[in-house]
Amino acid sequence: MSSDTFQLPDSAPERIRDFHALWLAKASGDVPDALDFDVGVLSAQYPLLARIGTAGAGSELVWRDVAEADHWPFGTPVKGRPVAESVPPLMSVTRAINSFEETLASGVPDYFETTSWLYGGRTSLMARLVAPLAVGDGRELIALWEVIDPTKAG
Repeated sequence: MSSDTFQLPDSAPERIRDFHALWLAKASGDVPDALDFDVGVLSAQYPLLARIGTAGAGSELVWRDVAEADHWPFGTPVKGRPVAESVPPLMSVTRAINSFEETLASGVPDYFETTSWLYGGRTSLMARLVAPLAVGDGRELIALWEVIDPTKAG
């Protein structure tokens, strides 16, 4: 699958659809340049936005740039720190990291939705789009999360 044939499901939130359309417009059939995605500027419209890169000999995923959101639906990302520190424990760390690494390798965006059950019987629905960006001879990622009100979903 190429990046231009990737399609979001019908359930994807509007803000994620808008961001994917922006990514596609910048991509022009290829992976868009990271310089086209200023997290500080874009965070006004996309508050849960971050760039992710790799660091160290093991190519650990780290937060390159992070929107200054009031509340993240997981551990608050810290620029320069490992992504794994912010992802909820257990299987979600492995699932998220594997998804990000696959997107880096393939150049194809990835979309994911998950539901969390909170104390008091409430649920939280979260969606995430991660897409590759070109940086010199390599790649980074741009990721957008959206918390969806379950009473308005579907």
